[in-house]
Amino acid sequence: MLIRIVLFLGNMPPSVHSMEPTCNPYYDILKTVLKLEQKIETMENVLQEQRNVISKMSKEGNGAVFVRWGRNICPDSSSLVYNGYTAGKHVHKKGSGSDTICLPSHPSWANYTGKSKLSSLIYGTEIDINEPSGIFAYPVNQQDMPCAVCVSKNPTVLMVPAKTACYSGWLMEYTGYLMAGMDNSFGSHNHICMDSLPEFLPNGAANNDQHILYLVKAQCGSLPCPPYVQDRELACVVCSK
Repeated sequence: MLIRIVLFLGNMPPSVHSMEPTCNPYYDILKTVLKLEQKIETMENVLQEQRNVISKMSKEGNGAVFVRWGRNICPDSSSLVYNGYTAGKHVHKKGSGSDTICLPSHPSWANYTGKSKLSSLIYGTEIDINEPSGIFAYPVNQQDMPCAVCVSKNPTVLMVPAKTACYSGWLMEYTGYLMAGMDNSFGSHNHICMDSLPEFLPNGAANNDQHILYLVKAQCGSLPCPPYVQDRELACVVCSK
């Protein structure tokens, strides 16, 4: 900026240098040039900030998405997309979706009537487990479960059943216990990894018997024992790489 001003002044007639700034016809031009230079500098700073944000978003966008079941927050190694409520089909009904999903805590609505006679239904999730369980560190029976959708810093996420630690070269996101629907109930649930230290929804200890999760136990036969053990509950771990 200063170089441009010096060059500009150097090209002015000799008489101009001796004139008072307020009487100098080039004075207003200099002020305009300075203002333009300042605006350009400001725009360059804003542009650089935008580039930094885009670069950060691009790097974060390479991460893999996973659900941390039973918690409202993500591990330190990942960032939160949203938290909400674990939900799925009713334990005593045959239809509806078979998967367990994470409903956001602040839903938004499109068109709705509430009068559809033919519909699929979804319910909040609770855990059913005998207490004291000897599995979780504190009572969890009939508690309603939250969830958190997370983005890992790594591009790949894997839930490993029947393991408490990740394989070499993988980063542990969290550990827990493998859970699904009851063996003799209608329909099925996908297997999920419930955090070993779950949080609970406020006022969610009622026995609603809707979407219910149970611990998964090994059954010998086609599943070799050893290494597996009859009726032993399975752990799980979520890893990224």
